[in-house]
Amino acid sequence: MGIVFMIVAGAVTGWLTAFVLRAERLSRGIGLNVVGGIAGSLIAGLLVAPVLGAGSLAEGTYTISAVLISILGAIVALLVVNLLHSRFIR
Repeated sequence: MGIVFMIVAGAVTGWLTAFVLRAERLSRGIGLNVVGGIAGSLIAGLLVAPVLGAGSLAEGTYTISAVLISILGAIVALLVVNLLHSRFIR
């Protein structure tokens, strides 16, 4: 159930980022932001949160800090994706 939550949280974060940046009008569309958000959320939720002792969403240890780390991972991944994408276009 935790992995499903991380995927949904990453997808929603990616969609909101695309909405805020108005990426639906650009060539990359919403898909790249959604995939980036999912990847960042999964990496942070599966790797970073247990290392920091925040609990593991994959094992069912649901804590507020683990959820926030997962969402923060999605945001960081989206920052990187959007910075790299804008750099390669120019």
